[in-house]
Amino acid sequence: MARLEGLERDLAARQLVYERAALAYYVAKRDREKALAVAFLKASGTVAERRAQAEMEHATDGALQEAEYEAVRAVVRTIETRVGIGQSLLRAQGRAGG
Repeated sequence: MARLEGLERDLAARQLVYERAALAYYVAKRDREKALAVAFLKASGTVAERRAQAEMEHATDGALQEAEYEAVRAVVRTIETRVGIGQSLLRAQGRAGG
């Protein structure tokens, strides 16, 4: 039970970090989409060439924010899984009379 409470505290402590990472990622994602659209409109050539040029110019925009978000997301999901397992074990113990 103490381990489960510790996991829940850990999850609660990471919640703010997770929310900030998500916000930074989604803001960066929208900024990248806007930059792609502007670059596409400024480019010349066929649609495919213009799209490729815009992608080349902005390929790494927001990469750091995405990486941080995905890393924190993975940690949070792992903790959530461990909490779920712990809860299942407690329920099983309760049904077994232990």
